[in-house]
Amino acid sequence: MPRVAGGAGEIAYEEVGSGPPLLFISGTSFDRTAWGGQVAHFMGSYRCVTFDNRDVGESAFAADPYTPRDMVADALAVMDALGVEQAHVIGHSLGGAVAQELVLAVPARVRSLVLVDSWARNDDYTRALFRTWQRVRTRCTTREFLESATLFAFGHRFLNTIGLETLVAMSTAAPHPQDPQGFVRQVEADLAHDTADRLGRIACPTLVVAGEDDTIFFREHHDMLATGIAGARLVVFPKAGHMPQVESSDAFNRELERFLATQT
Repeated sequence: MPRVAGGAGEIAYEEVGSGPPLLFISGTSFDRTAWGGQVAHFMGSYRCVTFDNRDVGESAFAADPYTPRDMVADALAVMDALGVEQAHVIGHSLGGAVAQELVLAVPARVRSLVLVDSWARNDDYTRALFRTWQRVRTRCTTREFLESATLFAFGHRFLNTIGLETLVAMSTAAPHPQDPQGFVRQVEADLAHDTADRLGRIACPTLVVAGEDDTIFFREHHDMLATGIAGARLVVFPKAGHMPQVESSDAFNRELERFLATQT
């Protein structure tokens, strides 16, 4: 697995395919494999780049707290290592927060932006939810934590179709489980995120994607992004929760394909 020195240690990354570069950035606690359905779909026409954020997967654990703005250094390190001058950037949840900071810091490096079930500013609900996650992770067993996290990661319809036991078993079988303190640090980054007053500076074509049944970020969070970024378009996937790229993979890929076709 290739690695590059990022802002807080080595960052593990992968690239497959050829064509215009797509940079996928994962959300809290998810490694690069969360984008498997998209990589398989797009690798025939695009250069698909995925990486593990700090504190997850095969990347290094961080020694100190950090914010999404700090995590931009990791994304840029991967782009630089691969000679990617500009990419279509697709970020999910915390990855969407990093994507926002990336385009704000170095707009010339971002051809277009796709924000999947992400947000611009925390409110009382998200702050309380994130702190609750931290308590559950540090005070409960891994099994209890995974059950709790699964309830928020996926919509109730998808969960009832696939089954809680199956989804928890998939998380348990991950070859590189996340350290509890790594999770706590990533959630601190969630708590630190705030781009609401800077969204107007984002000028690249932007697609905002939301799951209708997302119970982490709600319609007002997605609307803040879509209205704050000039020209952004909001697409809501019915019957999907926080991960439409997994729960409604085919429909998500078609929507992303249509968006990218207008940018290349």
